[in-house]
Amino acid sequence: METLVTIERALEIVRKTPLSLATEWVPLTEAHRRILSEDLQSKVDDPAFDNSAMDGWAVRGEDSNREEIGVTAAGDPPAHIDSGQAIRIMTGAPIPKGADAIVKVEDGINGKAHTNYIRKQAENLRKGETALHKGQLMTPASISLAATMGYDSIPVQTRPRIAIVSTGDELIRPGQQLKEGQIYESNSFGLCALLEKVGCIPVLHNVVEDGPEGLRNALNSLDCDAILTSGGVSMGEFDYVRKLMEEEGDLHFWKVAMRPGGPPLFGTWNDTPLFGLPGNPVSSHLVFMLLVAPWLAPEISLAKKVHVRMKDSVKGAPGKVCLRRIQILTEGDELVATTHTHQGSGNIHSMVAHNGVTYLQPDTNAGTGKIIQALWFND
Repeated sequence: METLVTIERALEIVRKTPLSLATEWVPLTEAHRRILSEDLQSKVDDPAFDNSAMDGWAVRGEDSNREEIGVTAAGDPPAHIDSGQAIRIMTGAPIPKGADAIVKVEDGINGKAHTNYIRKQAENLRKGETALHKGQLMTPASISLAATMGYDSIPVQTRPRIAIVSTGDELIRPGQQLKEGQIYESNSFGLCALLEKVGCIPVLHNVVEDGPEGLRNALNSLDCDAILTSGGVSMGEFDYVRKLMEEEGDLHFWKVAMRPGGPPLFGTWNDTPLFGLPGNPVSSHLVFMLLVAPWLAPEISLAKKVHVRMKDSVKGAPGKVCLRRIQILTEGDELVATTHTHQGSGNIHSMVAHNGVTYLQPDTNAGTGKIIQALWFND
């Protein structure tokens, strides 16, 4: 087991334990944001035949005087022209045999002939060409391309089933009456939404009270591709996730040089990958965004790296990357950032009041006016 690793090293370690996912075929109507599991070759040429890119007339470019002999539209079979003839043509219609140019409708039948207004067969794709690749995130454009290639369904990775287990004697579900010393459990709900955002199926488990036996039973009962726990990973006497993973699991790392979010762990429990996230909600969210999401779905980014000019000063962290919550906005031709709430790792409101975090290198402060690297959250 490695301890207090950098963010980069943590990512290297988790990527050595990839999820093992099956393949399923889904219709294109259900393929958005799914991950392609195989390369796809086009079943057809695109375009399938020479066709017009404009409404106008199909002509022979060498002719100067032309007589219209008919009309052809998209879906019609190819017509034919001889010298001095023209066929009125609609966008997408096949080019008549004998024609080599298009006159735009606004130029009149004897207007200038354009050879570049003909879309040539296979100029976009040739039959058998690989145009979509394994591991590709299916976007609206790539779904449209798959249809163009002749597919009505495609092979994609099954959506990972990720169990979420929150731990803590003080936690109860929202909606119940709080007793003295209790708080509402919130991490699991945020994690469910984050998992859905990266294409996973969250499986929410009941809150587990602090103690090795209940936690062990809960972990052994899970049927999933990976496990996320919340809480119980620090150095306290009742941090049983860490203790159980050390004694009975296979622990790969514990603690990451980031603030907030320092005490996460990663390993396997009965050969199932397990990410132990901190109990503080800001820490839980940021560890998910920086470590869990890139492991589960490297094709999907929850934040983009940008440079911002600070309008407030923020302190860094000794020996750790510092993730202060900031509000990023455009001011003139640059991005600027401000802070609006206190920065405690238990203050989930700070993740709502801001739309990004600093990415301050260890032992680095950011004074007013300094340009720094930041992470700007995607919607």
